[in-house]
Amino acid sequence: MTKSTFANPFRPGAGHMPPYLAGRQQEKDEFLRLLSQQTVLENFVLTGLRGVGKTVLLDTFKPLAIEQGWLWVGTDLSESTSIDESRIAVRLMTDLAPLTSSVILTHDLPAIGFGRTAKRVRRRLDFNTMSEFYNATPGLASDKLKAVLEMVWSCLRQQKVKGVLFAYDEAQNLADHATTNEYPLSLMLDVFQSLQKNYDGKLSLSRSSSIFCR
Repeated sequence: MTKSTFANPFRPGAGHMPPYLAGRQQEKDEFLRLLSQQTVLENFVLTGLRGVGKTVLLDTFKPLAIEQGWLWVGTDLSESTSIDESRIAVRLMTDLAPLTSSVILTHDLPAIGFGRTAKRVRRRLDFNTMSEFYNATPGLASDKLKAVLEMVWSCLRQQKVKGVLFAYDEAQNLADHATTNEYPLSLMLDVFQSLQKNYDGKLSLSRSSSIFCR
């Protein structure tokens, strides 16, 4: 007579998905409610002690968001990533690039000389394109990042997606550093607050949302 073994339903570790996730239906329902907002007025902050399952719960949100027609952008926010404003901007553009690299942008180069016609150029909306647009935009880092995200959304909204959801784990590493005049936390809050408003009353940029897990 063989003795049956009982599989441990828990997997203590850094974000390992357990065989069965129980007791999180209320959080899932609240997440789905936030995804149904026509204009994003509420964001989602996931907090808790270390080891209670924040990362696992965040991972279960991703397929729910995709099923609802949202694009998912996110990774871990390490201390090195959040040390200054420019690195935060690079982090966001890097995370966006896999979703946008299939988008083709077309623009006309101005003609030089009489009788010449403008040349039409096609290029992918990849990290290099976003980075060039970021560097060419005048203003502070927040102005540059807003311009990039507005440009990206003006392209993505044509694909009939509901929006872009930015979900970042380990957000406790995100903080302002007054001693070095670097304010990455304030940058993120300012940029997302701006994007969740109507831009100039014409182009709706309210379809971006954010989750911060810490």
